[in-house]
Amino acid sequence: MDSSKIGFSIAIPAYSRVNEFEELLLSIYNMSLLPNEVVVCEDGSNERSALRMIAQNWKNKFSEVNCDLIFIENEINLGYDANVRKLIEVSSFKWVVLIGNDDLFLKDGIKVLKEFTDRNENICMVSRPFIRFKDDINKPIGISRISTSEYIYSNKNKDSSKMIFRSCGFVGGLVINRDFALPLSTSKYDGSLYYQIYLACNAFCNSGIGYLSLPTVGGRTGNPPLFGVASKESSVHIPGSYSAKGRAKMWKSVLEISQDVENEYNVDLFTDLKRELMIKQSFHVFEMSVGVDRKKLNELKRELNEIGLYNHVTPKFFHFINSIFGRNAIFFYRIIRKVAQ
Repeated sequence: MDSSKIGFSIAIPAYSRVNEFEELLLSIYNMSLLPNEVVVCEDGSNERSALRMIAQNWKNKFSEVNCDLIFIENEINLGYDANVRKLIEVSSFKWVVLIGNDDLFLKDGIKVLKEFTDRNENICMVSRPFIRFKDDINKPIGISRISTSEYIYSNKNKDSSKMIFRSCGFVGGLVINRDFALPLSTSKYDGSLYYQIYLACNAFCNSGIGYLSLPTVGGRTGNPPLFGVASKESSVHIPGSYSAKGRAKMWKSVLEISQDVENEYNVDLFTDLKRELMIKQSFHVFEMSVGVDRKKLNELKRELNEIGLYNHVTPKFFHFINSIFGRNAIFFYRIIRKVAQ
């Protein structure tokens, strides 16, 4: 296999979100250092023609600044995982920067990445802090970060495998070393919605997951997920909404992935990742469930219990808070977020 060309490919798994898609392209165009190419794989949404038109309108603009804009229309709906895998395959450059088509790049996003990858050319993946925003990135809600300084999370550094999920659970701005990822390509985890976690587990057991000190992207809140159209997603995911079964399926997949990869490297990934999901990440899933009726809340409890992620005081406490306070529980989660920042 030939090595990838040195440079950056921004890879966008696109599905609907027409206005957000154009806003994303504008954020890329306005960066202080542009990527070598922008690759879009449109996955069969009803808004394909509108997305195509936007890409065509931007193609010449990007060409004028020596950046190729490539718009690919998938013949069938591949779903999230297979589409991410395809983006890595069709990209031309070593560093593939993934971003959802409703998120945005910050002005120095590629510049910050280049400085890091120039110093760490053998790293498998790179993660980043990210700004959280709803409608206007200039009015951020906050910043999500796990470190204020650069670091490389790796089993060789004796780090906990919980950092795999903390650094790579959110896909926006994740950077994949294409030469590392291509030999690992597999459809085994299609429908998990966590192909990046499979790659991250492997990265953790190799040269590691780099973490930047500065944010490179903004992650948009408030847009419900559109997963569930592809055949391997439709049994548990409903486009435009969150479901207890969907979340449980995703977390079960994380545990299955960790077991498969730990068997490959003889490294314990499962134990700490399970605790991470059961304790820290339960905050997020119950925060998203604020205001749902008792029936749905109890369904979430049952689903988590079935995969062994309810046997701790933390998810039980959050379930209790949501049950007692209903919609007003949101103030409790806001306080926790404020204290944690």
